[in-house]
Amino acid sequence: MSNLEDLQGRILAAMDRIGDGLEGLVPAPAPGESAAELRQQLDEERTANAQLEERVKALHRRQEELEAALDAAQGTPTGPDPEVTRAMAGMEEALARLRAVNTRLRENNRLLREAGAGGADAEAVNESMAAELEALRADHAAAGAEAETILTALSALVDAPGEVSQATETEGNS
Repeated sequence: MSNLEDLQGRILAAMDRIGDGLEGLVPAPAPGESAAELRQQLDEERTANAQLEERVKALHRRQEELEAALDAAQGTPTGPDPEVTRAMAGMEEALARLRAVNTRLRENNRLLREAGAGGADAEAVNESMAAELEALRADHAAAGAEAETILTALSALVDAPGEVSQATETEGNS
């Protein structure tokens, strides 16, 4: 048995020496490729890798810029322009006054018509009717102005997001 153990120890020692020898060996290059060609390929790969890293860095910078622009755009108020709001408030006030005057005018004209039925001056009735027509025209013009103010405010709200989108698309095409 000791003989067997001796042989086993010698075999293991030989295997260790073979393993140590294999570790020191350098693999042979592929057929047809010299060390200079391999170095050139390695340099080309390093150059390509460096270019790709620069592109990734540039893309990260661009992404950060776009995110900052988006944050800034989202931070701006999206409500109506204060000037438009003031104009609308003034328009509403004018319309309320105009409608109140028209209501009083109509009541006055109704009273004049009733009085005219009893033999009142026809010219006074005609003047009253003309004043009522003029008030109605003014009311119609004020309503048109109100509609125009509302359209202006809405178009400002609709146009604002389009400008941000176009700016983003333009920057993306650069």
